[in-house]
Amino acid sequence: MKLKSFRIQNYKSIIDSGECRLSDNDNILVLAGQNESGKSSILQALYDYEQGELREDCLRQFDEGRDVTYPVVECTYHVDKDNNWIEEIGIDIPAHVEDVLSKLQEICLIRTFSSEEKSSFSFDIGLTEKIKKAIESFQKKKNTVEEKSSAENENEDVKDDSEKEEISITNISEEVFRIMPKIIYFDDFCDLLPDKILISDLKSENLQANGYNAVKNVERILNADLTELDTFPDAVSASRQDSHNREITANFNERWRQKIFEDNEVKISVKYNQGRSGTASSYLNFFISTKEGEYLTLKQRSKGLIWFLSFWLELQAQSKKTDELIILFDEPGLYLHSKAQGDIKSLLEELAEKNQIIYTTHSPYLIDSDKLNRVRLVINDKRQGTLIEKVTTDRTKGRRDALKPIIDAIGLEIAHDFSVVRQKNVIVEGISDFYYLLAMKKILGIREDLCFVPSMGAQNVHLLMELCMGWGLDWQILLDGGRESNTAYNKIKKRFFEDNDEQARKKIHKITDGEGIEDNFTLSDLRLIEPKMQSEQDVKNSELVKKYGGKELFGRLFAEKVDSSEITKEKVSKKAIGNFEDIFKFVQEGFK
Repeated sequence: MKLKSFRIQNYKSIIDSGECRLSDNDNILVLAGQNESGKSSILQALYDYEQGELREDCLRQFDEGRDVTYPVVECTYHVDKDNNWIEEIGIDIPAHVEDVLSKLQEICLIRTFSSEEKSSFSFDIGLTEKIKKAIESFQKKKNTVEEKSSAENENEDVKDDSEKEEISITNISEEVFRIMPKIIYFDDFCDLLPDKILISDLKSENLQANGYNAVKNVERILNADLTELDTFPDAVSASRQDSHNREITANFNERWRQKIFEDNEVKISVKYNQGRSGTASSYLNFFISTKEGEYLTLKQRSKGLIWFLSFWLELQAQSKKTDELIILFDEPGLYLHSKAQGDIKSLLEELAEKNQIIYTTHSPYLIDSDKLNRVRLVINDKRQGTLIEKVTTDRTKGRRDALKPIIDAIGLEIAHDFSVVRQKNVIVEGISDFYYLLAMKKILGIREDLCFVPSMGAQNVHLLMELCMGWGLDWQILLDGGRESNTAYNKIKKRFFEDNDEQARKKIHKITDGEGIEDNFTLSDLRLIEPKMQSEQDVKNSELVKKYGGKELFGRLFAEKVDSSEITKEKVSKKAIGNFEDIFKFVQEGFK
C-alpha cells in the first residue's frame, strides 16, 4: 500500500488544501513555498491524522458567534493487488464486503475530528454506499437464516456468515487504517540527539524524555540495548562503549562530507555514567569531537551538525525496519550550508527507496530540477487560505516569489552543469529555449554533439558569442521574433558583419515569428504539460504559458517528460516537428 493523495480541511491556515497527489514516478513529495505559506501545517495535519488527536492551536480562529469547525483529513491509498491485505483485517467481515474490497484499486480513508481528542473514520461516499449495500445484503441473509426452524438444509457458508458479529462502516474503516503505512514525523524539537538521557527513562520507555527517539535510533543502528551498560562490570561497560563509539563514528563519517580543520573526522561518543546509590539515576552522555581529546556536548556544536547527525540516525534506524513508512520532514537541513543540503538530498533519495517521503523546503538546494514532477507549490491565498498547487498552476500569476525556489534550482543546475568549452555552441536567449531545444533534439533523434548555451536575454547573446570567438570555438545564435530579439540581431549585424544582412543570417537564425520559442508549438503540444490549459483569443502560446507557471518551468517540464518518454515524437504535433526540423537543419548546415 502507498499513499496516493491527501486533502486537508479546516486546519490552521488551511480552509481546503484541495487534493494533493504524490508523485507517480517515485516516493518523494516536495512541498515548496515561502515562510508562513502553511507548509508545516500540512505536515502537522497529516501527523494528527495518524495519531487521532489534534495538537494545540490547530483550530481555525473565527470572530465571536461562529461555531468551531473541526479538521477533516482524507488520505487515498493505492491498493496493492499482490498483497492479501484483506486477510490482515482484524475483524470478521462478510463475503459480500470482502468482494467489494477485493475489487478496489484505491481506497480513501477520511478522519473527521469532533474535538481535540475525538475523531472517527469513514470511507468516501462511493465506497461507503457499496459497503452499506453489502452489509444490508448480509443482514438480510442472516435474518432469513434465523427465521428458519432447522439449519440442516442451510449452506455452510451462510451458516458461517450468520455467526459473525455486527459490523459497521466505522469499525471496517478503522481496521483498514490499521494496516495502512504508518506516518511518522521528524522535527527539530523531538528527535535531536540529547546531551544526556536517564537510563530509567529508556527502561520505562518515557516517550516524553528529551531526545528519546534519537537515542532509540542509536540502539537500532548498533543493534544494542544501551540500558545494559547499567548491568555490566566497569571493564566490560568501558569495552562496550568503545566498540559502540567506533562503529557509529565509522558509519557517520561515510555520510558527513564537510571538512573540519585538516580532515573530515567527526567522532561520536556514548558515555555511561553510573548513578550514586540512593542519590541519582544512571545516565548516558553523548559527545561529538573533531579534535583529538576534546569532547564537546551537542549543545556546544553547530545546529547544522546536530541536525545532520539526528537526521542520519533517523535514516539508518529506518533502514533497519521492514515496514514501509510515510516519513514527514519539516524544512530538512535548515541549519546547513548549500553543500551539506546537497548531502541531505542524497540521503532522502536513499531513504525513499523503501519509504514514502514528504518534506517541506524553500531551499533550491533541496529541489531536484530534474524531477519537478515531485514538487508541489504551497501558496497562502488571502481568501482561500493555504493551497497546494502543481508547478504549472496559474495561481502564481503576479506572485513570482512563490516560484522562486524552483526557478533558483533550475538556475543552479545550469550554473553547475553548463560549460561552453565545446566545438559547436548554439547560443539561445534563455533557459526555456535551452530546455525545449534539448528535448526536441532527443525527439528528432539528432546525435550531433551540440552545446546549447542559455543567455540572460536577447540583449546579452553577443557576450557569449564574443566568448566563443575569443576561445576559437564555433558558434551560432538562435533568436526569437520579438522586438528585443530584432534589436539584438541588428546590433550584432552592424558591429560584427559590417551591416551585411546576408552574412549575418548565415550565423544567426530567427526560430519563430512569435515572441518566444513556445510559438513553434500548438496548443495541443502545451497541453501535454498542462491538460487544463485553455486558449485565449489573440494570445500567443509564449504569453499563455506565463499564466500556467511561467516559461522556465514549462520548458523544464517539457524536457523532463521527454526524458522520461512521457512525451514522444508521436504525441507532438506535425507543425511543431516541422518547425524544429527547420531549426536543426539550419544549425547542422551552419556547422558544416
